[in-house]
Amino acid sequence: MTAAERQGIDEDDVALIDALHVNPRASFEQLGATLDLSAVTVGRRWRKLTRSGAAWISSAPGPAMPLAGAVVDVTCAAGQVTEVARALAENPRVASVHLTSGTWDLFALIVAQDIASMSALLVDDLALTPGVHSTRVRPIMELFSGAHWRLGAIGPSAAHELSVGNPEHHGPQAVREPDAFDKALYQALQVDGRMSLRDLANRLGRSESAVKRRLDHLTRCGMLTFRTDFVRFAGGWHLYVALSLRVPDELLYEMGRDIGRWPETRVCAAVAGAANLFVTAQLHDLQALEPLLRRIRTTRPGIEIDDRQTVLRSIKSWGRLLAPDGRAVDVVPVIPWT
Repeated sequence: MTAAERQGIDEDDVALIDALHVNPRASFEQLGATLDLSAVTVGRRWRKLTRSGAAWISSAPGPAMPLAGAVVDVTCAAGQVTEVARALAENPRVASVHLTSGTWDLFALIVAQDIASMSALLVDDLALTPGVHSTRVRPIMELFSGAHWRLGAIGPSAAHELSVGNPEHHGPQAVREPDAFDKALYQALQVDGRMSLRDLANRLGRSESAVKRRLDHLTRCGMLTFRTDFVRFAGGWHLYVALSLRVPDELLYEMGRDIGRWPETRVCAAVAGAANLFVTAQLHDLQALEPLLRRIRTTRPGIEIDDRQTVLRSIKSWGRLLAPDGRAVDVVPVIPWT
C-alpha cells in the first residue's frame, strides 16, 4: 500500500491538487474538463479532501502587499519544545512553526504589517514566551518562493488550459497600503480560499459584483494570491529540510530566483545575516538530500551551505494547525495586521 493510499488519496486526487496549484479558484467545471472528470466528481473529491484535512487552500499576501517578515530560529528550555511551538502557533502573526533537528529546536516564519509591528512581536511576544531560551532573527529582504509550486501530476498543456482566465499577477507590482475591504477579503479567504462570491458577499456585507471586482483587482495587481496545500507525506514527499546558505552578495538575487523555481523548493528568501539565503525543500527521502546540496554548491561559485535542518514535525503551516500525520486539524488565520 502506498503512502497516498494509506492517507486516502489516489492519483486522481493528486492530479486535482496539482491542478489547484495552477489555479486555486478554478471552477469544478474547469477542473473537470482538464482532468477528464465530471464537475460533480471533482466537487465530491475536493470536499472529501478538505473535510479530512488532507488538502486546503488559503489566501496569501501577494508580492505587492507591503509587509515585513522574518525567519526566527528558537532554542527552548529542556522538555518545553512542544509547549513553545504550540504557543507560537496560536499567534496570528506567526505563519508557520516547524520542529527541527540540529542546533535550533524549531524555526518559525513570521509576518507583520511593518518593521515596528514585527519588532514588537519579537520583543514583547516571542522572546517572552515561557520556555524560549534563545532566538536568532533573520529579517526577510525578498521572497522568491513561498506560495506557488507544482507536483508534476498534470502536463504543461493542461496547466496552460487552467491558467487561462486566472487573474493571478505576474508583472511589475504597484505597492499600496491595503484598505479595510482588502483586509476583510484576505481574512475571509484565509479559512477557505475557495469561498464562493456569494458567501464572501454575505460575510462582508457587500454585493457579489463588488466582491468580484475587488478580488480580481487584488490578484491582478499582486496584492493577493492563493496557495494550495495538502498532506505532503501522502504524495511521497517524506522529508522536509531547511537550509541556510552563504551566497556572494552580487549573486544573491540571481541565486534566489533560480532556487525559487526548483520544483522541490517550498520557501526561498533572501534574509539579513551572514547566511543570507534561506531555503526549505520537500524531498522524497533522505537520499535525495545530498544531490540537492550538490546541485546548490555547483550552481554558482562561492556558495556555502552554512546549516541544514531536518523538520521533525510541522506544527503550523501557513495558518493551518497540523496533526502529526500532516493533516490540517484547525486554523489560526495568518493576520499581519493584528
